[in-house]
Parts: sequence; structure tokens; C-alpha cells
Amino acid sequence: MRGGRVNLVTKEPIHEQVLPHIRRDIVLNRWAPGERLPEMELCNEFGISRTPLRDALKILEVDGLIELLPHVGAVVTRMDPPDLAEKFEVLNGLEQMAAAKVARTRPPDVLTEINRLHRAMVRAAKAVKTSEYYRLNDEFHRAIVLGAANQTLARMHEVTMWHVSRARHRANEHEPVIQAAADHHSAIVKCIFEGDAEGAARAMGEHLDEVSRIVSKEMKALSR
Repeated sequence: MRGGRVNLVTKEPIHEQVLPHIRRDIVLNRWAPGERLPEMELCNEFGISRTPLRDALKILEVDGLIELLPHVGAVVTRMDPPDLAEKFEVLNGLEQMAAAKVARTRPPDVLTEINRLHRAMVRAAKAVKTSEYYRLNDEFHRAIVLGAANQTLARMHEVTMWHVSRARHRANEHEPVIQAAADHHSAIVKCIFEGDAEGAARAMGEHLDEVSRIVSKEMKALSR
């Protein structure tokens, strides 16, 4: 079927419209690392020509999610464990900074959103709704980052998260990590609501260290 997602098209440049959808598909592992993206299939899916698609692919190459290889096309980048460890280290620093700032400033609307997401995560964890839990998890962490009201931090976090989320989604297919993560989030929320900036940063760091350990272990096993 041609143009399966054609209703997405607006007045924005076409490549900017399709870009987030292709990026999300890569993050969610629609295509495995090392797999070639099917350009004609994507053109048909979005109802677009190859020119805007290739403009989008050039941006994805800059983001480090694909490689554009001569005579081959767009290939999804492999997830190298040492590179992933570096990205987790950057993510950890960014989120510790954000958690500390939110704990210091405690914007009411941000606290309300963090509390809402945390409660929903607890319910999802108890019900073992893995996909829902990890969707809420992403929203929870993003709410803290955006709550820090620092656009530079938010942009750096977004780009880093594309790579971390791709590895985490792939690892979670083999080892879901719900309950321990839910407990860590409770400690983060407690410190933020109490205005304990140092505690919030420490709780966030401990949580992300554990996530990094689990995901890295799974990725190393998958790369063998």
C-alpha cells in the first residue's frame, strides 16, 4: 500500500516530517543493527520520493544511527559496547544535573507531572506491563530533564537517549528490568520532593549505573 502514513504530511519540509518516525523505528529496533534500510519500502510507506527520504537519512547519519555506504545504501549502525558505555556515562551526568536542579527549584507543574508518571509506573510494574512501563519510564526521565529548564541540556539528553534507548529496548527483549528500576525511581522522587538536590543526583546516578550495567551485560552477550 502506497503512502501508509501520508496523513502525517504537513507544510513542514517533507524530510523533517518523516525523520522522527524513521528514527523511532530504528530506536525500537524495527531494523536490526547492521541491517540495510529498505528505501523503496519507506518511500511507499510515507508516500514520498527518494529525495526527501535521502535528506532524512543524511540527518540520521549525523545522529550516528545509520551509515550511508557507497553502493549499499543506509545501514543501521551496530551498538558497540564501549561506545554505549560512554553514552551511558554522558546520560548519567546530564540526568544527575537535571534531577538536582529540579529538586532545588521544585516547579509545581513539574512535580505534579513527575508524581503522575511515577504512580503510573508503579501500577505498570505491579501488573508486569513491560512495554507500558518503559514508555512511562522514558516520559518520567524526560519530565525531569525538561523540568530543569535548560535547552542545551535537553537537546544533549535527547540525542544521547536515541542510542541508549535503542540498546535498552534490544536488551529488554531478553531481560526485562522492571521491579528494581521501579524501586530506584521511588528514591529519586522522594529526594526531589524533599528538595534534596544532592540526594536526587545520587539516586539518579545509582539508578542509571544499574541500568547501564544490566544493558551493557545483555549487549555484550548479544554481540558474541
